[in-house]
Amino acid sequence: MFDKMKQMYQMKKLLEGMTSSEDYKGIKITVNGAMQVVSVQISPQARESKDLEKNMLKSINTAMLNIQKKMQKEMKSGNLNLPSM
Repeated sequence: MFDKMKQMYQMKKLLEGMTSSEDYKGIKITVNGAMQVVSVQISPQARESKDLEKNMLKSINTAMLNIQKKMQKEMKSGNLNLPSM
């Protein structure tokens, strides 16, 4: 039982280390597997846009969706390279 818990913890750490970036209309958002925004870059053109807030929301939501899909794909593939117990 302890071995399984240790593997789950290691899997969680590996997934949290994954990142995904979304660049939408000059707004680049990077999120990690813990669903935290780790980076925000806004181009000068995007800053002047009337739709800045809407475009930021779109970029954040897409980046979150992409990391979720990436994590699901990794979990299904079984290629997490967990040490064997």
